[in-house]
Amino acid sequence: MSIYTSSPERSQNRSRLMIMQMLRFPIVWLGLVMALATPTIILATTWAVQAQTPVSADLFMQSVVKRDGALGWHQLCPALQAQEPLSALTSQVHQQRNAESRQGLTLTMDYIGAHARPHGGQIRMYVITARLPDGWVAQRTYIVSTQASGCVD
Repeated sequence: MSIYTSSPERSQNRSRLMIMQMLRFPIVWLGLVMALATPTIILATTWAVQAQTPVSADLFMQSVVKRDGALGWHQLCPALQAQEPLSALTSQVHQQRNAESRQGLTLTMDYIGAHARPHGGQIRMYVITARLPDGWVAQRTYIVSTQASGCVD
């Protein structure tokens, strides 16, 4: 009695045999591993770099909390930088920082979320919490918009 196999079964068996023969050679294994690993590595690296790249609006708000006028000024779009010279801004921030440090004021920032703008850029929302040593606490909401280039406008 003979056993008949259908054409798809024969094709599948041939494919399995061919794969098994190819996998006997280390170079084929290496090629297979590289073909599978490369896209995974590229995606993981891209995601890691994107996650570590700070957004200009975040840096701008960090400059508000740290009272770092130079950091904040460098996040502004060129049109705003032209309206307020760096030296004037850093001088104002320095005076404010000195006044606040005498009171013991501390600021913290919480990022709330972002919304994409139709023509590029984002609208980002933050809450700044101010605290004094005597227990006084206040919060204020800030909305920062960015252009498509990423600069703060």
